[in-house]
Amino acid sequence: MLSLLLPTARQYNNSYYQPFHLAIVKGDWESTKAFLDNDPSALTAKITMFGQTALHVAALGAHWKLVEKLVQHMPANMLTEMDFKNCTCLHYVAMGESIDTAKALVAKNSSVTQVTNLQGSTPLHNSLTAAAICKEMVWYLVLNATDDSPACPFSGPSATELVRLLIYTGLHGN
Repeated sequence: MLSLLLPTARQYNNSYYQPFHLAIVKGDWESTKAFLDNDPSALTAKITMFGQTALHVAALGAHWKLVEKLVQHMPANMLTEMDFKNCTCLHYVAMGESIDTAKALVAKNSSVTQVTNLQGSTPLHNSLTAAAICKEMVWYLVLNATDDSPACPFSGPSATELVRLLIYTGLHGN
């Protein structure tokens, strides 16, 4: 695993991004914005050795309003940017309860629902495997995911797993 992280770790400057990273971890929009005002390229940069962008870090910290503010400034194509687990920001948002944040991401780039991580899971799959499943998030993602490539969540290789998860969680008949 360490050998996989070394190239990514060499691509970012920890000491440079540390104040930015800490501001995001704290959910501090004012400090985050001040850093971005000084260096707009930080918005799309990988700021952790795990290949995470500001969006990933904010989502992992469940700072939903911060994610929404970052999305407003983020180029649409960056919403499908993946970290070292091949997870997008929506993969992490899907495990929470902020449907408004999911809506902001999908409104800016609807293809973000189709991205699969290293396990072949879409954000919909992640929402069904979250520690505390949010029924509204699951159904929002069901209604906003398409069966297009590359994921094909309703007819592709992961469709059986999706049905199994829906049944296991008891959401198949709702």
